[in-house]
Amino acid sequence: MTTRELAHTWIDELNDEAFNAVMSVLKIFHEQSNSTKNKSLRGAWSFAADPELIPLEKSAWESAAAEKHIKLSGFC
Repeated sequence: MTTRELAHTWIDELNDEAFNAVMSVLKIFHEQSNSTKNKSLRGAWSFAADPELIPLEKSAWESAAAEKHIKLSGFC
């Protein structure tokens, strides 16, 4: 089964609410790809970003790794 056929199969199985959600996402990507010459999707979800969390992204991986290892070592 090709990717296109698989996508059609999945779409056919969606209820109306899920189908509308998928179409909304596809519409966003389609509009952005038509409005820019750049073919990259980098920043495509920037409209949904929480500006207060952006500074935390730089240390997110380190924080998560530290938290995981503290839990694994039994200090929590």
